[in-house]
Amino acid sequence: MADENRNLEIKNMKISEFSYKASHHLVWRAEQLLIDIQSSSINKELKKLGCLTKKDITTHMTAHELNMLYILAKELGESAKALEIGSYLGASSCYIAAALAPKDGHLFCVDTWENQTMPEGEKDTLNEFKTNTRAVGNHITMIRKNSQELTPSDFTEYPLSLVFIDGDHSYQGAKNDYEKANPWIVGGGILAFHDCIAFEGVARTIGEALASGNWKFGGQVDNLLWLRKVEKGFLEFEHSAF
Repeated sequence: MADENRNLEIKNMKISEFSYKASHHLVWRAEQLLIDIQSSSINKELKKLGCLTKKDITTHMTAHELNMLYILAKELGESAKALEIGSYLGASSCYIAAALAPKDGHLFCVDTWENQTMPEGEKDTLNEFKTNTRAVGNHITMIRKNSQELTPSDFTEYPLSLVFIDGDHSYQGAKNDYEKANPWIVGGGILAFHDCIAFEGVARTIGEALASGNWKFGGQVDNLLWLRKVEKGFLEFEHSAF
């Protein structure tokens, strides 16, 4: 009898595990389909603003990831403020700023623009970033410093509705960026991480954020994962189509 109960328990565990994996896959696939459906609209919006797209800017992000950043930023309210830690050559900056622009939002981009953590080696990339983001330059403020030197005085206005972390991918680097930005994000706001699969330090930081109880899982597309801040009386942003 004990063996039968144990076998039944193992079977139920396997079914539960399979159900979880299946549901996770369905959610992931639904998000992929959403992006595919909206990608042409996103490209039209970018071109209307004169923005460069993924094919025009060297980036380590996929088209799905960039389009998802646009969708996340697009749902924010009027005059929303966003922060990007790690801007590289400006691909993700263009997509976020283009989504914020119609509602008079603003993006603060933080980077040394000296390429310290990039595989191609150190070089000054600030002028290339400025050129690539010129079309939405009025909606971007460049903050040239290490993210750990950031203070609230670097922002003209906060709290922030969206923070995208794509800087130092070591555990200490990702954790420091998360802890720095966490108190600046409004309840219901979005915290996104790039390279959530590729780098253990990023995944570990996300796990610790979720374990704190202050964040809930938002979604994942490719190597991009985002969370939503949970607070008493927190504000949920109204989703708007475009």
